[in-house]
Amino acid sequence: MFTQQLQSVQGRSANLYQDTNTAVQPEADMLLATLKELDTASKTLEIVTEKLFEQTQKLGNVQVRLREEYKRYQDLLNFIPNAYLVTDTQGKILSANRATASLFNLQQRFLVNKPLVCFIAIEERQAFRSQLNQMHTSECDYVQEWISRIQPRDCEPFEAAITVACVRDVKGKLTGLRWMVRDIHHIS
Repeated sequence: MFTQQLQSVQGRSANLYQDTNTAVQPEADMLLATLKELDTASKTLEIVTEKLFEQTQKLGNVQVRLREEYKRYQDLLNFIPNAYLVTDTQGKILSANRATASLFNLQQRFLVNKPLVCFIAIEERQAFRSQLNQMHTSECDYVQEWISRIQPRDCEPFEAAITVACVRDVKGKLTGLRWMVRDIHHIS
């Protein structure tokens, strides 16, 4: 629609230009110069509009590829055999794979926004919170590992190996945590 309006302005400008060639001189010269400037500006605007349209198409293509990559990433995470989840810095679950849902005995969609501490056995929650606080004060990005008792929903608690790593932004600020939880109560 914008392109059609631009072409219409260019057409009217060309008609005015032709009419000005037959007009009286000083006013005609000034009008002629103005129309030339308008013509140049409209041509520039047309070129910019075409470039903007091309960039918009490219951005649309990039968005499609990003959505495909995100879906592929989500699919890969869902098929990891261990529980894998991401939390904010306070331990609130932001995303979790299918293995996490199975291990915690709760549908995947209900895990989001739940505090991870809800799935730690009551007697170990204080120690878990201490470990979480250590992650906040530590400047290191090393992976921490410990054993804890997991309390799935409506099931008996069991021993699990927990691995956690910091997620930091480009300025080094802690923005989240990545967790891997492995059931070790069947391992001898």
